[in-house]
Amino acid sequence: MKPASPGSRLPSSDPLPLVTLITPCCNGMPYLRAAIDSVLGQDYPHIEYLVMDGGSTDGTLELLAAYGDRVRWLSEADAGQADALARGFEQTSGTVLGWLNADDVLKPGAVRTAVAALQAHPHAVLVYGNADFIDAQGHTIGPCTVVEPYSRHRLLHYGDYIVQPAALFNRQAYAAVGGLDRSLHWAMDWDLWLRLARHGEVISVPENLASYRWLGSNKTAEGGLARLKEVEAVARRYGCKGLPAYFRLERARLLAAQARGQLRQRQLLDGLGSLGQAAAAIFLSWRATRSLCDPHVWRNYRTASRLQRRAAQAKTGGI
Repeated sequence: MKPASPGSRLPSSDPLPLVTLITPCCNGMPYLRAAIDSVLGQDYPHIEYLVMDGGSTDGTLELLAAYGDRVRWLSEADAGQADALARGFEQTSGTVLGWLNADDVLKPGAVRTAVAALQAHPHAVLVYGNADFIDAQGHTIGPCTVVEPYSRHRLLHYGDYIVQPAALFNRQAYAAVGGLDRSLHWAMDWDLWLRLARHGEVISVPENLASYRWLGSNKTAEGGLARLKEVEAVARRYGCKGLPAYFRLERARLLAAQARGQLRQRQLLDGLGSLGQAAAAIFLSWRATRSLCDPHVWRNYRTASRLQRRAAQAKTGGI
């Protein structure tokens, strides 16, 4: 194990802030190398990088050791992703923060672009950019169509359109809003964005800053209805009266799929019940109902369908 040590601070005369990036991982092979290399390949001169490993047994530790002094890392048990990230931020000293999951990658120049945007907006606490989806082999599938220009109203009442690896935020603001909620499993990033948005300015940049690797087995993809239950609990914290509109559409899709399975098994009453819940998820919310007429929603739906087909083909050897 190579323990993490406090990062060195920049001289006060240096106009460029120190950026801390954390990669949380546990058995992160075979994608971790691409994530690390995307950080080490950044053209920004002041990056403090720390990998927080949760006790891998798949060769991850040997990979980290092979990087020598180029990568700092710590391997020990954690209480989940949010806990690993929070402890990582506590052990580092950058004034700008972000994290990159072990299966995602940063685009060349991403950190420089994001820092420049933060410096151009002195009151900004969070900056995010565009992103794309990549497959297991790193091939581009298509753009992350969910990304939108910033609106706190839409962020709360419609859905999380900030792609996490394409976002950086201010440490002072992060501390002021209480940091990451370590009790959350799926919605810790969205919860943080909502609290940061209350604290200061949020800005978006048109550049593509990151790639999100879609495997079909990602934590978000496999969260199902349990994930949406957590999302709804977070939404209610900030004044939303239930699931935001786009998450309601996701709930309806999951319930419709559940109903199809039940009807195939001749569970008629259960299937009809699931269909009723699917309809209620949409039509009991005027925002969700109106979203059905929004071309942006259907574009996102086509993207999601494409990702699901791609993942299914990969599992059966079709890719």
